[in-house]
Amino acid sequence: MTETGEPELTVYHRHLAQLLKRDAGENFRALLVHARHITGTSYETNLYDHQQAFRLLWRHLEHSGHLRSAHREVRARLASGHAAPDERADLELFLTVYGQVHPSTAGA
Repeated sequence: MTETGEPELTVYHRHLAQLLKRDAGENFRALLVHARHITGTSYETNLYDHQQAFRLLWRHLEHSGHLRSAHREVRARLASGHAAPDERADLELFLTVYGQVHPSTAGA
């Protein structure tokens, strides 16, 4: 907790510092990790921190246009049948979130 009683955002600040140093692919992989933390039952810091890091990464990737291309690539990767079970779960989670944010693409 900070002096004002707010949760300390250690994960968020780590990603904020690295955001522009990493390429879009690395930021996308970090996004998937935080999606897993948010939906899972164990995480290294508090849930709020992971949620804020996820939002930071999502906004950055959305603004850069990477999420739109990642959406197409993820759909193709899943359709190919070459994704490992853990990867498949992460990619399906991404498609679920992307479909909620962009409902017109949910069935596309």
